[in-house]
Amino acid sequence: MQVPSCLSFRSPRGLLPGLLAALASLTLMDGAWAGYKRETLTIGLNNPRGLVISPAGKILLAESGRGGAASPSAANCIPAPAGPPATLCAGDSGAVAIYDPATNVFQRALVGLPSLARADGSEGTGLADLTYGPAGQLYGVFGLGGNPMALSDPNKTLSPLFGKVVRLDLAPASSAPITPVADIAGMELLLNPDGAGLNSNPYSIAYLAGDLWINDAGGNSLLRVDSSNNVTLAHTYPGLQVSPPPFLGLPNPFPAEWVPTGLAVSGSTLYSGNLSGFPFVNGSASILANPGGGTVLAAGFSSITDGAIGPDGWLYLLQYSENFFDPITPSGSLWKLSPDGQSRQQLVTGLLNPTGLAVDNEGRIYVANNADGTNGELLRLTPAVPTPLPLLGLTAAFGASRRLRKRLGQLRSQPPHWQ
Repeated sequence: MQVPSCLSFRSPRGLLPGLLAALASLTLMDGAWAGYKRETLTIGLNNPRGLVISPAGKILLAESGRGGAASPSAANCIPAPAGPPATLCAGDSGAVAIYDPATNVFQRALVGLPSLARADGSEGTGLADLTYGPAGQLYGVFGLGGNPMALSDPNKTLSPLFGKVVRLDLAPASSAPITPVADIAGMELLLNPDGAGLNSNPYSIAYLAGDLWINDAGGNSLLRVDSSNNVTLAHTYPGLQVSPPPFLGLPNPFPAEWVPTGLAVSGSTLYSGNLSGFPFVNGSASILANPGGGTVLAAGFSSITDGAIGPDGWLYLLQYSENFFDPITPSGSLWKLSPDGQSRQQLVTGLLNPTGLAVDNEGRIYVANNADGTNGELLRLTPAVPTPLPLLGLTAAFGASRRLRKRLGQLRSQPPHWQ
């Protein structure tokens, strides 16, 4: 089963981090001139994932962490999604982070959470998403990104929290900050809904109508956890047939997995997005309304990672990349979709590997950006009426853009270097 590409897609080494940051800033500036002001609220996040807004208006962020060093016996490691010899090794570098818009303060409120990642901190899995219950209870879900049998292997030392739904208590004096609620990876082991190789990677969680709903991106399934913490299979996502780019040399059509990702709730409707697995064909992602009993609300998206309902009632959608096969130009994007699925609008382009999304009551959009590795960012996009740049500023911006394009042209003429 294919894990989400946002946890396995590799970026080329040898590119200066500042170059990518500059490019992302320039392309996001175009989005800002379309009506959004961009702010970077914090940097240095370790594989940031899902976002949720608390009842008090604070932004909570799930950090999957940077994993840990391999033990001498490698008992804390499992094969990476790309397979041996690459491995993901566990550590305690995950966290729940909080940004308070009222004070502009960012802090990690709960640290030491289990995490899996490559040695360089990329491809992190751990705490993947957060949601609130009706009485203000905070719930989270831990990913895994591998065979759940590893969790019961006596030769392994992996945390039992991987693949689980948990209840979180962020009070400083809490005696039980983490309480396991339900075993999602265990359901993959028991049922293997799509019949492919055993792989569980719980990726998103939402609350609706008394139940918690979880998309397992590795198991291609939607699970429901009721008020008694019973877990049932709600839906198995189908396989796809896609048309790969000709330069890949693959047959047409080609089978790809659904890979369910972000969940969002509006009224009594549960929305589910997806990115299709390898070969990550642009335009092959969809939005389902009430998966398992509903319909495809809209198709033609690319690699959706998260969704959120805005104050206008539209569904805001985050795309990890609109072109997986251009490793230089950041092409993550933000869209919004009307409730009936008939209208869509691209809001911002040029995001870099974004994974988490939240929209507050004022229409401010929060994005977990640059989310594969240890230099993740929390961005805020605020609706704004653009004003003209001063002539000097415009000239400087044009010059910087031209120099950057020249450097990119040089990079494109060189073969990319991959880890």
